[in-house]
Amino acid sequence: MEHKKKNDIILIALLIVAAALCFFAKSGALKNFGTSDKSEDGGLRLVITVDDKEVYSEPTESLELPKELKIEGAEGGSNIFVIDKDAEGNIGVCCTEADCPDKICVQTGRISVPDQPIVCLPHRVTARFVKNS
Repeated sequence: MEHKKKNDIILIALLIVAAALCFFAKSGALKNFGTSDKSEDGGLRLVITVDDKEVYSEPTESLELPKELKIEGAEGGSNIFVIDKDAEGNIGVCCTEADCPDKICVQTGRISVPDQPIVCLPHRVTARFVKNS
């Protein structure tokens, strides 16, 4: 009987720790959710790189929307990015067309939060929002 009580106490303690971890993980993940237009340090900037070299960078507040960009890949090929606002007014970007074989960049969909990238490995193109410093 005493062995059962000890196991129950251990189980309850593990459940409390798991619940606490879930709570802190969720609150940390939601910290940046919905901050596509504004952040604590002055807004966001859309940065597109090709082969780790910045080819496009513009603060979201100065973007004329909607905007379409054709980005040439590192060794040929291209990606077309569309920058626009959603129904809530959040600025986002998506890759609408690419001539790469896998099209993972197109399948990524629309991004609008900092440090969530769209990546095209065959063309070595990356698009992401970063916080202005």
